[in-house]
Amino acid sequence: MTRTKDLEYRPDIDWLRAVAVISVIGFHFELPGFGGGFVGVDIFFVISGYVISRLIWTGIQSNSFSFIAFYERRARRLLPALYLMIVVTGIVAWFFAPPGDYRMFFGSAVSTLLFSSNIFFWSQTGYFDLPTIGKVLIHTWSLSVEEQFYFLFPVVTWLWSRLFPDPTSKLSLGLVVTGTVALCVLDELWIKQSPSAAFYIAPLRAWEFLIGSIAFFLHRWSPVRSEARLILATAGMGSMLIPVVIFRAETRFPGLHALIPCLGTAFYIVAFNQEQGRPRLPFRETGAFLGRLSYSLYLWHWPVFVLGRAALPLDVATSAFATAGLLLCSLLLAYLSYVIVERPARARTEWVGVRGSPVIAGIAVVLIAVGVHGIAHDGYADRFPQSQARMLRYDSRTMEPFYRAHSCFLQPDEPPSAYDFDACLKPAANKRNILLAGDSLAAHYAWGLRSYLSSDAYHLLQLTSAACPPFVELKLSTSRNCNDVNQLLRDQIRAHGFDGVVLSGNWRAYLETYGQPPARRVDRYLNALLAAAQEAGVPVLLLGPSIEFPAPLASTLFNHEQTHVPIGNSLLPREGAFKADDRLKEIASAYPLVQYVSILDTICSKRRCPLTIDAETPIVWDTIHFTPEGLRFVLSQLAPQLDAFLRRLEQPAETGTHELMAGDGPTATRNVAPSQVQ
Repeated sequence: MTRTKDLEYRPDIDWLRAVAVISVIGFHFELPGFGGGFVGVDIFFVISGYVISRLIWTGIQSNSFSFIAFYERRARRLLPALYLMIVVTGIVAWFFAPPGDYRMFFGSAVSTLLFSSNIFFWSQTGYFDLPTIGKVLIHTWSLSVEEQFYFLFPVVTWLWSRLFPDPTSKLSLGLVVTGTVALCVLDELWIKQSPSAAFYIAPLRAWEFLIGSIAFFLHRWSPVRSEARLILATAGMGSMLIPVVIFRAETRFPGLHALIPCLGTAFYIVAFNQEQGRPRLPFRETGAFLGRLSYSLYLWHWPVFVLGRAALPLDVATSAFATAGLLLCSLLLAYLSYVIVERPARARTEWVGVRGSPVIAGIAVVLIAVGVHGIAHDGYADRFPQSQARMLRYDSRTMEPFYRAHSCFLQPDEPPSAYDFDACLKPAANKRNILLAGDSLAAHYAWGLRSYLSSDAYHLLQLTSAACPPFVELKLSTSRNCNDVNQLLRDQIRAHGFDGVVLSGNWRAYLETYGQPPARRVDRYLNALLAAAQEAGVPVLLLGPSIEFPAPLASTLFNHEQTHVPIGNSLLPREGAFKADDRLKEIASAYPLVQYVSILDTICSKRRCPLTIDAETPIVWDTIHFTPEGLRFVLSQLAPQLDAFLRRLEQPAETGTHELMAGDGPTATRNVAPSQVQ
């Protein structure tokens, strides 16, 4: 077997890997200044494109390239450390992962072992996603993208070499650049069609690897003069670090925004291409050390973060002390993994006389079998008492029928054409038609309101879209349907296509995102919506912020039963919800046709809110969305205010000007649910 010759060690590449992994870890650990640290993955992609192109083309041009040797080398480089992380994570998760989460863990583990976890997590994306134990392997999506690239790229490169023995020829380089630009533009356009696909799918990320290839092809034109190299390296570093600081989770990504750190990485690589006179690296040894650990660090940091936070009370888990401890634990595990597994596996092709590839394949088969067994047994639910497991019986999938998902309640990836006009927006003759509008916090009232309203007298219409503030002036690029849904809402209000509107949304999140001074855009947007309803003579029932907890309520209660670790402040409602409640009261008070209902005032007392409906049923199934039993309880408490709104619909529009101003509805009896925060 021919062997690709060893290549010159590039400490600047390890230094770049350190920048990438630190950025990702800073983002995941929610460290200040790392709001856009997710671009570290894009830096990794460019580095991989450069390294693999360099390895393959050097082998092809020296007639030493071997497909078998390439794939075996990649397997020894990546898989043993990955297997160790999966096994250890699965063992730790056994002790406190809820059955549903544990089942998802096994599903994600199998997909990771089959190099397809990006597809798995793409299929699992949704508006209700939370960083649960079930997604403790979600960071492996990028490894699957890289592995898929490693499968195809050697073949494509070999075929390309048959056409272009010199990849740096004008025609070859021009075609590669054109293809890279085309794929980048396609990725940008695809964000509008499906943001999650643009993020997770390998072909739409291929252009980032190709930028790394171009950086390799530019070796002969790379600058030699120290001044030019320093300028290029500085520009590259700035293009990588500025997005780390200024980008946010809501930034339109990847697409053209990802081009900034990717080009920065390429600039930096090109600045160091020429061997003689390379710029001096700051903290060279430290950076190179972290770069060598970068793969193991990437593998371990997310399981440590997720499992560590799940095992600790929220106020402890989010403290600086706990964060530092989890970072140190990640570093220690990464170092042990590198020394004991990763480095020996890379250096040795045989173990006790057996070639490495059969051993690696055999371990994968065993782990896949274990994962399939875990899936088939529903995450081994019998580890826990049935009453505890029932606490977690609701999730985004079991709740879909209650929300009328995919017909009256659209996900961000769904086109406007998915909305079922006949089932959701067609008025009923000889009945009072009431429109329920907003985001998921409107949709979670749908089932309860349909049950509450008399079917003989009322017909509930529904126009809801996930993560979609009901503001026509706010143009969102992260949803395929939100702008159309909001325009339809405004048109229906102006046309007076119904007798009343029930409006709800994630007001706390919207006020914190769009409502800060000096702009206070939420004030303008909500005022515009309410003013349109007032002008059209349409009564509005504006439902205030829902109860919102800082951690998933059901899993927090479940983990408390398992570990008996003090809950701390995990079950105190978010203060921001109460602030949003006060703000909405003020806005609504200016509109006579708007009746404001404070959910928090009605069911909470002195900022203490109910937790459970009975011993097996939390009031919300995640952090904010009501369970069916929770909603039934809430509507029973809101009954006087709901009935007042219904009576209002029976009156001529001109007689209802001041009967019920914002907050003037009858006050319901305070909550007497069996479980209350003390």
